[in-house]
Amino acid sequence: MRFVKILVSTVLTAAIFTFTGCKKDKETSADDFQTTAEDIGQAESVSSDIDNISSQVSKVGSFSNDNSQNPSLDQFNFNSCATVTHDSINHVITYDFGTGCTGHDGKSRSGIIIVNYTGSGYFNAGSSWTVTFNNFYVNNRHVEGTRTVTNNGLNAAGNLTWSINAQNMLITRPDGTWRSWNSQRTREMVSGYGDSTWTNDVYLINGTSTGTNSQGETVTCIHTNIRRDLACHFITSGTIEITPSGRPARTIDFGNGNCDDLATVTKNGISKTIHLRF
Repeated sequence: MRFVKILVSTVLTAAIFTFTGCKKDKETSADDFQTTAEDIGQAESVSSDIDNISSQVSKVGSFSNDNSQNPSLDQFNFNSCATVTHDSINHVITYDFGTGCTGHDGKSRSGIIIVNYTGSGYFNAGSSWTVTFNNFYVNNRHVEGTRTVTNNGLNAAGNLTWSINAQNMLITRPDGTWRSWNSQRTREMVSGYGDSTWTNDVYLINGTSTGTNSQGETVTCIHTNIRRDLACHFITSGTIEITPSGRPARTIDFGNGNCDDLATVTKNGISKTIHLRF
């Protein structure tokens, strides 16, 4: 059974800043480094999760343990608490996590991801998908919005590419604070094409995003060669350049390929290592 691989664009959100104290204190505080990078990394992680879930289902047809040598890499093995339904007549795929499923990556997901697709399959040029959400949560954070994905075929390097357009995406925290964004991205598959194993798939993501948060702060972002290796729970390399409105630009560097939750954020010539949160 062939399932569509939905490539949902990776998402960016506005940084959240502390408004107490003087501006100098805000701009140089450790909290500003940590909070900005954590928030953006969290949104990026949620978006990439949706890509990776779809990648696994499209290749093996279910949420299953695909990596027998290292099962811990199978972050989306939900031990049958999540289901996949494919309506091939109406071209709809649903991922239903019920009232809560926890994967090997430690994240709890609930609700439904809905995919409406046209064309004959994820790997065929011209096929497209629209992704929406029904009461979908990741670690108690409500995810909403619409994403469209189009297969562009092979590029000059012989790699498959997809255009991803995210509209009115929104993540709301349990305390009611939120962040929204729109983005335009390209996603290039640089490894893993042509086999039935999903854990060797590797993608590079490039593009731009704009967003705002519940404090009214706006941000623009540029993604450069964000590397998503599906054998890892984290972004393994690449950079995100973030420009908040009225504040200094900063850059998140996700490293040189190691599979870990570390990144370096640089602002005003000062760099600090931070841990990315889910």
